[in-house]
Amino acid sequence: MNWKIRYATYCVAGLCVLGAYLLMRDVFSSCKQNNAAIWKNTSIPQLREQMVFDQTRDCSCQPKSIGPLENNTRQRQKKEYTEWERQESKMAEPMTLCPAMSPIQYLGSGITVEPLKYVRIVGIKLHPALQTSKELNITLRHSLGQLYVESSTITDYLQIEIHGNGSCQLSINTVNINDMNTALSHLAYHSTEHHIRQRDYIDVSIQDFDVAINILIQRHHVPRLYDPGPGNDINRKVTIIAKTFNRYGCVNKLISSINHFYPKMTILIADDSENKQKLNGINVKHFLMPFKEGYSAGKNLLVSQVRTKYFLWVDDDFVFTNYTILERFVEKLESTTAELDLVAGLISNMKGIAMERFSKNGWTDVEHVKGKSGGCLFRRKLPVTKVKEFPNCKLKDMVINFFMAKTEAVRNVGFDLVFERIAHREFFVDALGHLRIAQCDDVIIQHRPEEKDNDYKYYRLMQNQTKAQAGYAERILFKNNLQCFQPWSRIFHSFMKNETI
Repeated sequence: MNWKIRYATYCVAGLCVLGAYLLMRDVFSSCKQNNAAIWKNTSIPQLREQMVFDQTRDCSCQPKSIGPLENNTRQRQKKEYTEWERQESKMAEPMTLCPAMSPIQYLGSGITVEPLKYVRIVGIKLHPALQTSKELNITLRHSLGQLYVESSTITDYLQIEIHGNGSCQLSINTVNINDMNTALSHLAYHSTEHHIRQRDYIDVSIQDFDVAINILIQRHHVPRLYDPGPGNDINRKVTIIAKTFNRYGCVNKLISSINHFYPKMTILIADDSENKQKLNGINVKHFLMPFKEGYSAGKNLLVSQVRTKYFLWVDDDFVFTNYTILERFVEKLESTTAELDLVAGLISNMKGIAMERFSKNGWTDVEHVKGKSGGCLFRRKLPVTKVKEFPNCKLKDMVINFFMAKTEAVRNVGFDLVFERIAHREFFVDALGHLRIAQCDDVIIQHRPEEKDNDYKYYRLMQNQTKAQAGYAERILFKNNLQCFQPWSRIFHSFMKNETI
């Protein structure tokens, strides 16, 4: 009697397995047809467009904005932007469409190979419902390498045929799904072209099912590390830098205050004054530049000479006080969870009142709206976003000229040499999307300007220099691919009308 029960149980179990197999086959077949109907008219660019929410603000040039450029300049801008966009697309994460209920398991992304080297294409596996399928095709879309199955170790005991091994098109034939999966576990990609960063795509198809696997071809980055030395000495971590122009009284006060609070810290001064003078103080490196060489040129020079992991930027008319505690900046930059690249403090006036910015109308957050014919830059006001690890710090796009930053991060952004006199917010526009910036209230420096110097103001603020002001505006429009932007500096007040530049 027991054998009859066991026999009946085996029969029922067999029928269940067969039924499940037939059901899965029908489901996959149905999904295959439905997927073809759903996605046949859908492309990746269409999906990218659908992914973006409607902009909260149109890129339309308001009466109180600067731009656009004249037509010939716009045409040159369009050509340069097209090339920039092409390079930028190489860095973007690829969009891989994963079909629903696909019987092909795979990794859509995450496979990286160095140029001219090999990598295994891991993660591909076929579902048993494809048991009746005999041929699987694998094709390289961009042909930047070759596909092959490490067949020398498996062809002796598997019932498979491999065609196109070592080429851009590979096919595997077998009647056994397990043999197919074994062969796929030995699938490899060989990069045959040297690219610093490029992507190739592997298209896998069996029956009417298709999936795409992207391969990132990229050279490994060699680390660039800074040795802080033993003892966690802040003087080995931070360099103080400042640009000066015709204000030796100010810069000498700055140096004296630094020597008082941080006597062992290195100070770098870039000087493009007309009549050069010797600087006072210790640990000072004085870089002499041609007359009026420019603010950005001085910043680039100084950052290029920094030999520490971090640098502190100060204006030449600032003075250190008991509240200028640089260790607090370092603590925030070294946080592995806050992931800040640049941290600013506050500035106090002669009355001791600390401020986040010099002007109540100063920009702190920027809205960049993309348009078909170029973008727009607007000032935006956002709710205060605090840094979770440091509640006394607020995330911002633009901060004052008193900040500590990671040296390598700022070098990767750089300072535009065209901006010789005014070059503050222009840097932060270029840094959008590259630097994570915060402003904190626990490090304060004093602003102690000298009496008004008309000669200094003429050069520094570009007074009555309409042509130079127009050149600044044109540079911003062209470089940042803008139709227009809201003016953020007094030098643009001559261009408040919506005129062609």
